[in-house]
Amino acid sequence: MHESDLIRHYATIPVGTSFVRPVDVLHLLQSQPIAAKPRVFDVGCGQGQVAIALAQAWPDAEIIAIDISPEQIAKARQAATQAGINSIQFGVADWREFDLPRSGVDIIVAAQVIQFMPDEHAFVEYLADALALDGQLLLRSALLPEEEPGRSFVEQVVQQWIAHSIRFYSERNLTDLLRECGLSRLRIDKEEMWLDNLPAERQASLNRALQQHNLGIDDVQQWFWAGSIVGVRR
Repeated sequence: MHESDLIRHYATIPVGTSFVRPVDVLHLLQSQPIAAKPRVFDVGCGQGQVAIALAQAWPDAEIIAIDISPEQIAKARQAATQAGINSIQFGVADWREFDLPRSGVDIIVAAQVIQFMPDEHAFVEYLADALALDGQLLLRSALLPEEEPGRSFVEQVVQQWIAHSIRFYSERNLTDLLRECGLSRLRIDKEEMWLDNLPAERQASLNRALQQHNLGIDDVQQWFWAGSIVGVRR
């Protein structure tokens, strides 16, 4: 039921919608040496913006990008064609049924995906096990505060913002998870989620939470962060 709800929801996402800035992904990945012809896997690729940016950065890369939404993959293929990119293997697939190359993957990107996973450890372990030596896994997500009351407040709000999400994690949760799955040399890039210029629907849900807890935006702004965390297989 959860997967079918996700597929129906993402069928309605407008063309051009991106949940991460590709330039930020590139900047973080390029802080570690990368093979001239990297093997890349983008899981939950959405409309393909990150995969396309990676193909532009490494024209000889072997890139596989999957999503469970046929509509998102169709938009990704269209975007790649418009960008003059024909080297990406886009596919409609569930990661649980997808066999990655046994030779190992140099870069794996999972942007705004982990919050939908019923078993986040199994998901990250699957990705970490697929990495080649010195390969990189990048996770991107909203980041919860470590302490209460901020943690519960932010989770309440972002679960309304991101439909069908199951749970969110703090920076410490995600770094611990990557280490448990055998990754090291962690690097983090995070930014504040500005609350003074939200889309109307998100602003309305935030306002309801603020009223419920008798808080103002200035009280909670410090709690709202998003970030990307990269681990390396050594």
